[in-house]
Formats: sequence, structure tokens, C-alpha cells
Amino acid sequence: MIESARRISARFARRSAPPREAAFGALFQAQFDRVYAFVRFRTADQPTAEDIAAEVFARAWSKLRDPSDADAAAAWLFTTARRLVIDHYRRTPPPVSLETVADSAHPSGLAPEAAAVASERLATLGRCLTDLSEREREVIGLRFIARLRHRQIASLVGTSEGNVAKILHRALQQLRDRLAAEGYTAIDGPEGVMK
Repeated sequence: MIESARRISARFARRSAPPREAAFGALFQAQFDRVYAFVRFRTADQPTAEDIAAEVFARAWSKLRDPSDADAAAAWLFTTARRLVIDHYRRTPPPVSLETVADSAHPSGLAPEAAAVASERLATLGRCLTDLSEREREVIGLRFIARLRHRQIASLVGTSEGNVAKILHRALQQLRDRLAAEGYTAIDGPEGVMK
């Protein structure tokens, strides 16, 4: 589904389009992967993430007035994505299985041994992330998965930039502490296992 959306978007961008359509095509090209990655992080389910990301852009097409204002449009997209993820969990409770976190990893061409180590690291990170509050997980997802700046995150979650920085700092410290308790170091990964 993602590949077909990209082909359609590329075809759309090549056509001589009215300014709003061209701006929307550029917005789609610039933001789709980020919105999809954020939703995938929050749902840990590829088909659900694809559906929600598609719905975000369908709503943007019908409701977003000025897709040429990149910052405002990105804020609108991520606000809509957050709300749709919340709606999804209202209808469907989140999965309890932590194995889904490892399945949400981006595909890679790693050797089986490296893939096993990466899978173990993801599973450990998934367990550590469950210790964080919902708000902390959301801010981490917006910062590191969606790659938003503190100012953008602050406007999305309704707090100050300073508070976003404080939430990130505390959440990352909790992750570091928990990973250290699991035997991981900041440089090496698991003790005795070099990257």
C-alpha cells in the first residue's frame, strides 16, 4: 500500500497541477514517511499504521486549507495522527505482547547472528519503554521516530518547549537506567558484546 501511494504521489507531482494540489503533493512527499513511522511506532502494527497514515492524508486533502505552510501543515498532520491513534486504541485495546515491538523494526539485510542480537536489543528496549508513561512514550516517538523539534512537539502535546525537554531528559534517563539494569552499556550494548 505504501509503495502504491508513493507511485500515485510521484505521478501526481509530475503533472502540471494547480498550486494547492502541487503543495499537497510536496507535503505528502515530505511528511508521509514521518507520519507513517510515528503511527507505526505508536501502534506496532503495519496494516493499522498504513490505514491510519492513509486516513491522516485523506483528511488533510479534504480539510487542510494551506498545505504550502510546511510547519503548520506538519503540526496539523501529527495532531491528526495522534488523535487517530487514540481513537484506534479506544476501539481496540493495545496489544499486550511485547514481541510486536521487535516486529516493528525496519527491515534490514543483517546476518542471522546480527539480526538475533538486534531483535534481542529491540525486545529489551520494548520492555524498557513499557515502564515509561504514555506521555513519555508519545514524546519520545514524536522526537526520535517522527523527528519533530521541541517546539513542534510542545504545540502538539500542549505544553512548553522547556517541559518537552524535561520530559525527554527524564524519560531517556529512565531508559538508560533500565537498560543498564538489563546489562547494557551506552557504548557496547550488552556487557561483553561489542556492536
